[in-house]
Amino acid sequence: MRISREWVLAPVAIAAAVVTMSAQAASGPVAAPSLYQVSSGMVPDSSSSSSPTNWRLTAGSTFNGVAGAFDGTALLLFTASGLSGTYACSGSLMAGGQYVLTAGHCTDGLLSMQVNFGYTNGVALETRNVVGVVQAPGWNGTLDTGADMALVKLDHAVTDLPTYKLSTTNDVGKQYIITGYGTSGVGSNTGSPNWNDGNYGHYAYNTIDTTSDQFEAAWDAYSGEGVYTAPTYGHTYVTDFDFFGGTSAQQNQYNTLQRIATATGGAWTSGTTLGASEGLIAGGDSGGGDFVWDGTQWVLTAVHSWGWQFCQGRFGSGTAGGGSTCDFKTGNSSSYGDLSGSTAIYDHVGWINSVISAPVPEPESYALMLAGLAAVGVAARRRRAAA
Repeated sequence: MRISREWVLAPVAIAAAVVTMSAQAASGPVAAPSLYQVSSGMVPDSSSSSSPTNWRLTAGSTFNGVAGAFDGTALLLFTASGLSGTYACSGSLMAGGQYVLTAGHCTDGLLSMQVNFGYTNGVALETRNVVGVVQAPGWNGTLDTGADMALVKLDHAVTDLPTYKLSTTNDVGKQYIITGYGTSGVGSNTGSPNWNDGNYGHYAYNTIDTTSDQFEAAWDAYSGEGVYTAPTYGHTYVTDFDFFGGTSAQQNQYNTLQRIATATGGAWTSGTTLGASEGLIAGGDSGGGDFVWDGTQWVLTAVHSWGWQFCQGRFGSGTAGGGSTCDFKTGNSSSYGDLSGSTAIYDHVGWINSVISAPVPEPESYALMLAGLAAVGVAARRRRAAA
């Protein structure tokens, strides 16, 4: 099984009348699990509403006692060859403040990019322009090879906002916080995520269940769907969007990765312990960060890459898992039961550090770098699997 049109996460166009940012909202309004205690100001405001307004990533917010912990999460507004209009992705500020880490597919054919930090109610704490791009070794437009990553260079460094330590370990099984500026909604929506709360970023929680090479190999061997090819350049963490509320049968039905593990004998588990705190990335969150707590700080563990409505035609009538689909809403790429993948950081720490520690060019060099960036844009744009 290899990436196809079913992998649905991609940079998302900005609606003409709305600035587009915000991540898939968490599925309900309860406090985060004890591992990740948020300040009282960041606990969702209502016990009866799961609106994305309850999960806004506002500037200066405190998480685990760290004030402004995610003010280094960036909204990337860009134009690219082959795309009409302005698009949105997300990213994370690197040590030194000169680079932002994002997804490789957010930089293909790049013509221009504006980077906004701490974007809250339509206002950014800091804004920069991009003057250069370095894509990860191996990135060629194909998702799930472990190479969907890029660093964009800012016209001048950001010195007053948080930068992020990089995880050097395999973090499967750990709980994490999602940050981003994509579309927003809730897991039980009948419609797709949208821009209705687009003047804010959002956050949610989830657990890294497995890696794509594990679950794809197990599924392919079980189903005969394809011949599995191991990722070449790194690993992709995979998460599902577990159902909140309802009956035990419903919770089991939409626990997609556990159903796959049970059917195939896969060596992983997918718990549902996060309850209403759980969320999933959505369109526009590409390039945003997944962070784990190491006891003293938030550590960047992965970069958002793709989303997938895996269940279509795979867990339907007469198939493994009880003959019921595990996708709450077909056509909604971030409803209960859907999957997401994020490129793991630990495979790329050496490359990231080699780029961000390189000497910064003199100011007069930026004109030449901008000319080079424009040249990238007129080249033939790589085919996107996540159209």
